Amino acid sequence: MPFLPPDVRISRHVEKLLGYIKESKIDEVLDRCGLVRDGTSVHSRNGFITDENCYEYKQAVKVILGETAYSFAKVNFLLAGCKCPDCR
Repeated sequence: MPFLPPDVRISRHVEKLLGYIKESKIDEVLDRCGLVRDGTSVHSRNGFITDENCYEYKQAVKVILGETAYSFAKVNFLLAGCKCPDCR
């Protein structure tokens, strides 16, 4: 998998989750880390999405969706070139 920018990493993961997680739970994850969905894209309320947002997103996934969902996210982000504290 090629390097993907942070906003694309999160958006792709959200799209995958939408296949088997309630939309309200995904919105809860995004809200916890200051992100919002806009169609198939994810945006930050505070500017550009960075690797730090990826870290915060994965931590929100862990708290709200559990360890299995977190592990799935971490592997996907690592393979996509994430450099957050989780993936270093």
